Amino acid sequence: MTSTATASFVVGTWEPQATDEASGTEFARVAIGKTFTGAVEGTSTVEMLTASNATSRAYVGFERLEVSVDGRKGGFVLHHSADDSGLALKILTGSGFGELAGIAGTASIGIDEEKNHLFTLAYTL
Repeated sequence: MTSTATASFVVGTWEPQATDEASGTEFARVAIGKTFTGAVEGTSTVEMLTASNATSRAYVGFERLEVSVDGRKGGFVLHHSADDSGLALKILTGSGFGELAGIAGTASIGIDEEKNHLFTLAYTL
């Protein structure tokens, strides 16, 4: 049975690590830190690689969450993949630990009218 946990989050750090531009497309590496509150409570670190030019942009990333989900403490890794057509977030198989060992599922990120970041996790455990 799939469960859903929702939370809000804030980005506490956004640190570009390296950039490179050639032939009109820029590559960047960014380290990000987030704090979650709600049914997902805790912190995460993200390693993101981006590519952007005048007409398109995309990124891939891995996010290590150390959180409690619906009261279960542990963590897991989210695999991010995004381009102009949308964003996909999937829990990396086998990455769950603690009381979240064996977790599987997907997530989504949204922004509400007040510009708050919203996180929804659809998971099985």
